[in-house]
Amino acid sequence: MRAKDVMNKEPYILYGEDTILDASKFMKKERMRNLPVVDKDNKLIGLLTLREIIEGLTGKAEKALVKDAMVKDVKTVEPETPLKGAIQVMLLNKFGCLPVIDNNKKLLGIITETDLLKTLYEMVTLPDDFYKVN
Repeated sequence: MRAKDVMNKEPYILYGEDTILDASKFMKKERMRNLPVVDKDNKLIGLLTLREIIEGLTGKAEKALVKDAMVKDVKTVEPETPLKGAIQVMLLNKFGCLPVIDNNKKLLGIITETDLLKTLYEMVTLPDDFYKVN
C-alpha cells in the first residue's frame, strides 16, 4: 500500500488569509483537528492544527490570520510513499495527519488518523455476530 491509497483526495483546505476564528468555527462544525493551508495555486504553505489555533487566539481571534498561526515547516509525503513509511512519520512525530504533495508542493491529499483506522477496519475480517453495541 502507498500513501495515495489511503489519503483523502479532496481534503478541506484553508488559505493563509482566512481568519483563525473562521477556521476554528469551520473545524468545529466539520469535526476536524488539522487542515492544510494552501496558496491560490493549491500549493501547500502550512498546516493549521488545534494547537496552533489555541496559541493564535491571543484576544484578537476575529483579526488573527491563519498564516500567522499555522505550522510553516510541514513534514509531507509523496503519493508513492509506502504506507508504512507514512505511518512511521506520523508515529515518530506524534502527528494526527500528514499532507500528501507532488514534486511542486501541490497538495494532492491528506492522511489522517481516521483514514488509517478506516483502512485497517476494511482489512480486518470478523464474524458478523462479533459486533455488540451497548
